[in-house]
Amino acid sequence: MASHKVILPSQIFSSKKDAKAFFKTMLNTYIDGEEITGFDDQLLYELVQRHQSLTMKRGVGIKGFYKDKSPEYKTSCFHLERTDGIKTDFSYHRCIDASNPTLDQEFYNACRYAVSEKLTNRKKEIFDNGPVHCVKTNELLAFDTSEYRHTIPRFRDIVSEFKKIEHIELTSDIFVDDADMQYITKFSDNSLAIKFDNFHTEIAKLELYKKYER
Repeated sequence: MASHKVILPSQIFSSKKDAKAFFKTMLNTYIDGEEITGFDDQLLYELVQRHQSLTMKRGVGIKGFYKDKSPEYKTSCFHLERTDGIKTDFSYHRCIDASNPTLDQEFYNACRYAVSEKLTNRKKEIFDNGPVHCVKTNELLAFDTSEYRHTIPRFRDIVSEFKKIEHIELTSDIFVDDADMQYITKFSDNSLAIKFDNFHTEIAKLELYKKYER
């Protein structure tokens, strides 16, 4: 039976098995009560967008993630803290096994796609101008072993603020409906993509990090 790719904006897994192994390893690198940080935080945010009960889990918004014991099963799992302080656990297995993308996931992905080419070109320009060092570790970086990461505000906060300011109601018709939907999500109205690109350019701050550096 053919394996199913798991597509996140920042990383692609060749199968659900590989994705589960990756997030299991991530979980095991933290201790109970420890905050999830850096690139791990970004990947978890992208992953939880696949959760079919996202609206209930997210509530008014996601502040961050941490590892702790599940209140039901007494085993360690990922938890999220909402912006109103309420905390809840969630299963990375359920996120990975989800068969259909949520509208929130599609909106986040479409925003990511709207700026991806510009960010890639900017990253190339930085490397073309001479040696590049990790902003955190000061290690010398190579293009393929580094990531051009949003700092403050986080990309998800930019997306959330844009949606609020523009009073966007998430419906399927704001996305291009084509055979390649699993891999690339685009806005059906290109003016919305341009508007997000301009909004992002005004407030986004990015730095280069060693890949997977917390």
